[in-house]
Amino acid sequence: MLPKDYIPSKPFPDFKWKWASLQCTERLNDPVVLLGVLFRMRKLELLGQNLKYSSPEFAQEMQELSNDISDSIKVNLGGRVGERNIIRNSSQYWRAVGLIPNDRSGKIQLTEFGQKVADRDISQTEFAAITIQTFCLPNPRIQSQEECQKWYSAGILLHPLKLLLEITCELTKLDQLQGYITPEELVRIIIPLSGAKAGLRDYVDFILRYRAGEITLIGWPDCTEGANDFRIAREYLLFLSNYGYLCKSDARKREEEEYHVNINIFAEIEEIIHEQPKDESLLKALDQIRASEVISEVERKRIQTRAVRPNQAAFRKDVLKACERCVITNVMMPEILEAAHIKPFKYNGEDTVANGFAMRVDIHTLFDAGHLRISPEGDIELSNRARLDYGASIPPRIVIPSFTNREFLRWRWENYNGL
Repeated sequence: MLPKDYIPSKPFPDFKWKWASLQCTERLNDPVVLLGVLFRMRKLELLGQNLKYSSPEFAQEMQELSNDISDSIKVNLGGRVGERNIIRNSSQYWRAVGLIPNDRSGKIQLTEFGQKVADRDISQTEFAAITIQTFCLPNPRIQSQEECQKWYSAGILLHPLKLLLEITCELTKLDQLQGYITPEELVRIIIPLSGAKAGLRDYVDFILRYRAGEITLIGWPDCTEGANDFRIAREYLLFLSNYGYLCKSDARKREEEEYHVNINIFAEIEEIIHEQPKDESLLKALDQIRASEVISEVERKRIQTRAVRPNQAAFRKDVLKACERCVITNVMMPEILEAAHIKPFKYNGEDTVANGFAMRVDIHTLFDAGHLRISPEGDIELSNRARLDYGASIPPRIVIPSFTNREFLRWRWENYNGL
């Protein structure tokens, strides 16, 4: 353990945690944007026309996505097209996590991993867990060979997302009220200590000492000297929050936001971060994590512990009255029926009958986790995992109720992949 008066130093002058492009836009980190752009890349890739990101076709897709999310996420995708398109300026959001290759041709193409995510063969929960396990620094996908060599020469290899969850879990075990990390603590304590190869207990001790006023951090190195370095470092906490591993509390200043561990899936988080993939290949990591069944538990618990909202009871009552039975299985017992939002409430989906389906509990779970999809025309699409157990019992097509807003179905079909 490091002594209380220890002051770390940078292993090399420009040591920092990179995540996204230097022209960062944090809203690109939201799953509906990050994966929504990916879904539309795949749509154009499948045309087989070798389209480029500068093409009018890509510009049109970005404008449509921008229009779809304008009521919930303020990001101007439609204005970042043509020669100065979003991938030219911010491709690191997709390259860093292995969704598109490190290719400078400008041609729309996805990695095999990216294709499986875009085809919904890999669920959003699986994508997040694999990213947590395999995302490392240095990251050859977004850093030059020269940059990476500085890390290798210093003997430093980090899995930053895993590390942040390890620290937060350890803080929570000591005192649940202290089970959080702030962006200030990330940039002033965690990143400097990571360059000194600190142990888990060192991170925890220095964070608690700082909160208790026992240390001042005078003399500690600044690892966020660049104009956007603080914002880029905060992206790690945003990713874990966006995908449900941390819960962000509001604060007047970004530096003071508290990112608490999601206590509802605490055991599953520990299993994910303690299970080191035998192979850094993203698809091999997928096979390993599926074998553990931890993803199923994450999805089940997150759905079971959804926050109860004031209008939720009225929404369920109205939807069950209008639908009378499960839209997929025709089950009528109200004891096992729930009201499912088509366009999620998180993305400004309304609490109306037009935005709801009555669904049997397990069907609702499949729907919310992205394993069951319904097109505006009523076609049913199951993930490979769901097809194994439900393929024989789920109809290939349903009749969409007359009161359902098909625009909400289109929104979900094109932009959303569940939890």
